[in-house]
Amino acid sequence: MMRLALFGDLHFFENKFVQGNEELLRAKECFYEKYLQKLFEIEADLHISLGDLTHMGTEEEFESVYQYIRSSGVSFRQVLGNHDAYELPKTKLQSLIDQPLNDVFETSDALFVFVDSTREMDPQDYSGHLNPEQLEWLEAQMLVSPSKPILVFAHHPLYNTTTGSLDEKMHIDPTIDMRAVLQKRQGNCFYFNGHNHVHSIVKEGQWNFIQTAAGLCHPSIRIVEIAKSEVRTRIVAIEDEELVRAAQVLYEKLPLYHRPLNAYGQNADRDQIMLF
Repeated sequence: MMRLALFGDLHFFENKFVQGNEELLRAKECFYEKYLQKLFEIEADLHISLGDLTHMGTEEEFESVYQYIRSSGVSFRQVLGNHDAYELPKTKLQSLIDQPLNDVFETSDALFVFVDSTREMDPQDYSGHLNPEQLEWLEAQMLVSPSKPILVFAHHPLYNTTTGSLDEKMHIDPTIDMRAVLQKRQGNCFYFNGHNHVHSIVKEGQWNFIQTAAGLCHPSIRIVEIAKSEVRTRIVAIEDEELVRAAQVLYEKLPLYHRPLNAYGQNADRDQIMLF
């Protein structure tokens, strides 16, 4: 069995972003230190950020949050979110995170595909986008090891799939025919995303679309376990009272933050067993 620990939309920010706001600075210190500690205490083969790891995409934010990540010693991957790509060119971002922005690897359990769905340095348009070269590359991955489950990780959901994906700019541009690409794959298919800050699971044909809420909206971590005949997913809520209070302060008052209602979703949006 292979276990993944997924988290969405951390929005780690530097102190200067809320300069002088002591309430937000105290909440930041409490929430991020405790949340990352809880996250990295979870035993998993891979810890994955579903994008918006940082809030404004500055070099200082990336360097600070990656100090936590590297000191933890866990195996870590991330896809970029729109907030991650606001400030710096993608060549610089790739060097900061030290991994390809679009990548694939295979294990005995499954095929894992990581997709960059962000625009470059365009804070006005936070919808998802893939260029023709990415689409061609992604289509090629649909044909690799067809007998294995495929797990795709991206920041943005497809249009009209998970909760919030019909809202303006809360999806990949629907003029990009992602469905035509994904439908090249048969068998057991799983697409994981963040962006909309709400837990949600939707099945469409052979694809399971699995969205994970932001930590400030619902302090939690999504566990994904891959076995020979099933994929299990469950949400581990973090019950630490100080962390929850700090998350609430940041949720209510952090500038430029998306605040959805009912980030918890329904029971079936948090825990499911998906049989092959």
